[in-house]
Amino acid sequence: MHILTPVDGSEPSLRAVELAAKLTNGLSSKLTILAVHQYIVGRKVTTDVQSQEDVDQLLKSSRSTAMSFGLNDVTAMELKSRDVAHTIVDYAEKNGVDLIVMGAAGLGNIKSFVIGSVSADVLRKSVCPVTIVH
Repeated sequence: MHILTPVDGSEPSLRAVELAAKLTNGLSSKLTILAVHQYIVGRKVTTDVQSQEDVDQLLKSSRSTAMSFGLNDVTAMELKSRDVAHTIVDYAEKNGVDLIVMGAAGLGNIKSFVIGSVSADVLRKSVCPVTIVH
């Protein structure tokens, strides 16, 4: 079994890493932690939503959290994309993911507009089961 946990640094995202690690350990599964480094394309400039340093730190801390549950092999990776939900679903389909465990709220720039939209899109579009953590 292959479990995918997308992370964005929010509290629900961190709780999702913990749950995914527990499930992975209990099921002798493979765990992949995925940070989607989002960028926005404007008229004349492309802007990263997060700094590379922030993404690197997020992956390092998420991997460390997962390994604290007794896991020895945790893959932590970054993909760049304009569409976070599409990237998560696409990765899951192409890499034989059996379960996606993710947080319910994100850290978008316009929180009142973005909160929950990525997890809702993944839930609607995914071909594998999705567990949403609050």
